[in-house]
Amino acid sequence: MRTFVFLVLLLVVGNGVCLAENPLPNAGFEDGTNKMWWSIGDNSSQIIPEAARTGKLGLRIGSLKYNPMGASVSSARLPVTPRQEFTLSFYAKGVPKCCGVYLMFANDAGKSVANADPRFRGGGGHPVCVVDKQEGEWNAYSLSAQAPTNAAFVGIWVHSFSGATGLVDFDDFAFAGIAPDAVAVPPAPPRKVAPAPGAGQPVKLPSRKSPPIIIIKLDDVKQVRGNISVPWVKVADFLKSRQIKGGFGVVCETLQEAAPAYVKWIKEHHDSGLIEFWYHGWDHGTHVENGVELKEFNGRSYEDQKARFDKSQKLALEKLGFAFQTFGPPGGGTGDGMDANTYRVMQADPYMKAWLYPQPMDDAGKALEGQGKVVILDRVWAVNFESAVGVPDFDRFVAGYAASPERDYFVLQGHPVPWGEARFNEFVRIIDFLVEQKAVFIHPSEYKKLR
Repeated sequence: MRTFVFLVLLLVVGNGVCLAENPLPNAGFEDGTNKMWWSIGDNSSQIIPEAARTGKLGLRIGSLKYNPMGASVSSARLPVTPRQEFTLSFYAKGVPKCCGVYLMFANDAGKSVANADPRFRGGGGHPVCVVDKQEGEWNAYSLSAQAPTNAAFVGIWVHSFSGATGLVDFDDFAFAGIAPDAVAVPPAPPRKVAPAPGAGQPVKLPSRKSPPIIIIKLDDVKQVRGNISVPWVKVADFLKSRQIKGGFGVVCETLQEAAPAYVKWIKEHHDSGLIEFWYHGWDHGTHVENGVELKEFNGRSYEDQKARFDKSQKLALEKLGFAFQTFGPPGGGTGDGMDANTYRVMQADPYMKAWLYPQPMDDAGKALEGQGKVVILDRVWAVNFESAVGVPDFDRFVAGYAASPERDYFVLQGHPVPWGEARFNEFVRIIDFLVEQKAVFIHPSEYKKLR
């Protein structure tokens, strides 16, 4: 029966007829934004005639220029019950794979809740339908889901991916499986990253007592089909061309079957003196404890964590000819990237000199550093290559840098694998800016010598 209703829904919406059974208000954007059933949370998305498939108006999102934030448009929210099944359908036309439509769930208090279904992990726990069909034509899309057990509402979030370029038009959204007389509530405040202060405008830089010390922290080196992936080669070649030091974090599990080409690449860059390869975990995996998904070095016993360090160091010595002197815990999952056992392991490991701390300095970090063996390299959140994982953001970096004139060093994190040409160029802009600032680039393990 549900399949029949959905087919009828597609037929009627596809012919441009307003379907009374669709509970979503202003589903075709014909009322514009007057009734606030759609909330636009960026500076580029528009409800305009040129984006209409049927009727007089449609939604256009995206940008033709590099946009590290991405578009953010939220619909009204509709009531659902736990485990309720339903389907969202819509039409889209534009550049493929630059945006997606998400189903966003909320509880009775309006707080966002994620779907535990592992199929949706790539969407941050939210079901997502990527616009990926032929460019230049209107294409039908659908997305089926089941409400999480703690969900009370569902809404639509239309988002162009951070750093993507391209325009996409949307029209004729419809829900099947939700009662036609469901009472909608206005959309929650749009989910978006706040723009950098003065984004796109010149930023006044206060004077500094000395040039900044820069520690480049790039994550997730691992063997892929017997070799290193192309983005890593591109970044390493760029740093070599500028004679700039950096740090690359190695995920060590693939060292077990390391191919000669992969080993050679690491050794050559290590021997050049420009790249320090540091320890980024055994498998960068998560694990579940008491129903909570935790990061690799959170919630594991001291013995387990030490075994991960020990076998990684052993492989590094055997395969690469050197031990890791710096540690940067991997992300993923929830909670902190480390716990009390991790501090013990860092103190016990005979090779470790530096910790790329995943947060600002705290009492635990001070206590470990006070023992004299490990230097803690903490973070300034506003000063970073990326505003979102894999998305370098020059404007946000400069704004944060300008606000921190007293800081002597910055750890700048990045994830090169998803850097396409536009994202790589944004990374280069940041490096060029730092060179103009006469920045001193060092390896993570070298900082202790400067103190």
